[in-house]
Order: sequence, then structure tokens, then C-alpha cells
Amino acid sequence: MEEIAELISHRFVRAEPRRRVVAYMEGLLSHAQRKNAFALASHAREVGPDGMQRLLRTAKWDPHAVRDDLRTYVMRHTREEGSDGVLVVSPEVFVKKGRHSAGVAWQYSSRHGRMQNCQIGLFLGHVSARGAGIVDRELYLPREWLDRGTPGIVHGVPEGSGYTAKAGLSRRMIARALESGLRSPWVSVPDDDLWDEELRTWLDGLNVPYVLRLRPDDAAALAPRGTAGEPLRAPGRRGSGPGLNTLPWQTVRLRRTSGERALWLLTHHPAPSERPASFLCSGPAGTAIPEFIRAVRAQATARRCLDALRSDAGLHEYQVRTVTGWYRHTTLSLLAHAFRSFAPGGRPRAVDVPA
Repeated sequence: MEEIAELISHRFVRAEPRRRVVAYMEGLLSHAQRKNAFALASHAREVGPDGMQRLLRTAKWDPHAVRDDLRTYVMRHTREEGSDGVLVVSPEVFVKKGRHSAGVAWQYSSRHGRMQNCQIGLFLGHVSARGAGIVDRELYLPREWLDRGTPGIVHGVPEGSGYTAKAGLSRRMIARALESGLRSPWVSVPDDDLWDEELRTWLDGLNVPYVLRLRPDDAAALAPRGTAGEPLRAPGRRGSGPGLNTLPWQTVRLRRTSGERALWLLTHHPAPSERPASFLCSGPAGTAIPEFIRAVRAQATARRCLDALRSDAGLHEYQVRTVTGWYRHTTLSLLAHAFRSFAPGGRPRAVDVPA
């Protein structure tokens, strides 16, 4: 943990929060059954939870600056020579019993496939052949919650703050990653409500290649009439015809866009009984289809990172109601998980990365 302490020590003016933030992360990585403020204080051998709660509520430190250090640390371990990997936007649902925490509303949970009383956070992962990690996070604040007015101010939302859609939060995180030095990573979005036409146009303007999940109706509208898709070619494979790949991927070239870029419709048929997933893909006109498939498969890798954060780093176990508290806890959880993943001898288990 000394490496992480040194990485973020300059973000804390006082020694007390600097020491406590390390103790907080050590508690998150412990084998304690619960990882709330009481359990973390007990693990740190403190007499009560006040110090841990103060760290998330009122102590003077900037979680967004620490997030920048987190991104630097993860990128140092996951960037590979000649490739900027894949940036994956993933949602995470925090189910709640009450309605007093920031952003909690009766809203659709894509993870559970139904309406729930919950918070929704968006997380940005970076996936490459070297490894994977989560580098950013944003809390989604629904219109319904913001329209309550006073609760928003109480929970740390500046007065007059407007609503930001999930696509806007996705763009915000991607923009920060690009500004950090990534030149041309792939962007992969697994849910259709996490992007919109404005985000897609913005990525096109930056010449950033992407794969964006489509609604079934939109995929059907994009497919050329009478065309189910062109089977992918795989030399040396035996399928139903000469040279046909038996893997469940199909692609249709849609059109060439401005410059040397082009659009594809990529469809994945996981099993005869399951609904196919379709993606709008964009990249240089000469892009090989396996590159799109690699970007889609990175979504599952980012999902496994979030699952590990839930089980190993206490992502969901916090007792704060404010926006600031949410950002502080999630940032420390991400940083603790990154340390366990990349520190020598600290990786708890292998995280598969797309071939």
C-alpha cells in the first residue's frame, strides 16, 4: 500500500486524512464480512466510526484529483506499446431501501432488467492485452430527483445545476481519458441508453473508433433490406461452406463516412435461444472486423472488474448520502482494487482480457 500512499499523498494537506485514507483502503481490501464505516474503523483499531465518516463527509480533500492519480496508475499498468486499448463505459446499480441518498429514484436497472429504487453510477474501464482496470466514475442524477430542489442542495449538488443525461456523463469520462494522453483508443458502450447521436458525432469528429450497442428496432432499420449479414471469413476453418467462420458474428458494411472512415453493423448471435446483440461500429475504412469484436469483448472484461469491485473492494458498502460522499467512497474503492490488481504479488485473481 506504500506505493498508493505515495501516489496520492500530495492531495492531502494534513497528515490525519492522509493516514486515514490508507487505513480506509486497507479495510476495503480486508476479509471483513462488512465494509461499512463501523467495520473499517474496527479494522483500523479506531474507537468509533466518526473518523471514517468524516473522511467521506467533511475532510478537506478532492476526490476528483485523486481520480486523476487513479487513472495515471491504471494506465501505467494497462497501456501497451502501439495500442491505446479500449475504453468501456459500464453502468453499475446500487439498490437502496430508502430514498434519502443522492440520486436515488425509482428507475430502470439494466443489470436486473426491471424498475428498482436505486442509484446508478457510470464507470469507465480501460482494457488492453496487458490488463484491465476502472479509471473513472460518475453518479447519475435523475430529473425526478433533481426536481425535488432542496434535497439536491442538501446532498452537495450546486444550486442551479442542470440535468445531465447518461450519454453526457459518458462523454465527460471519455473526454477526461483522452485529455490524459490517450491518442486513439477504441470506445465501447454496452447499453443503448449510455450514448446518443451527439456523443457518436463527437467521437466521429475526433476520429475515435467505436462500437455502440443498438436497440433491436434501430438495428433492423440500419440493416440493408433482405440482408441478414455477411458471414465473417476465417481462413482454414471448416463451416457450412468453404472458408466460412462458424463463430456467431455477422457484419454488414453500411457506408463510408467523411474522410477514410466507414460504418458497419455488427451482430452477435450468442445462442439460438438468445436475442442477438447488434452494434454500430465506426473506424478507418480498412479496419479488420476482429478489431470490432475485440472492442465488444472488452465489455465483458470491464464487467468482471466491476464484479470484483463489489466482492473484493466494498464498492457497494458505504453509508453516505451526499454526492461528495459517493465520489469519495467510489474513488477509494477503485484505487484499492487497482492496487490489488497491479501491485507485485497483489493480484487476487486473473481478469480475462479480450484476445
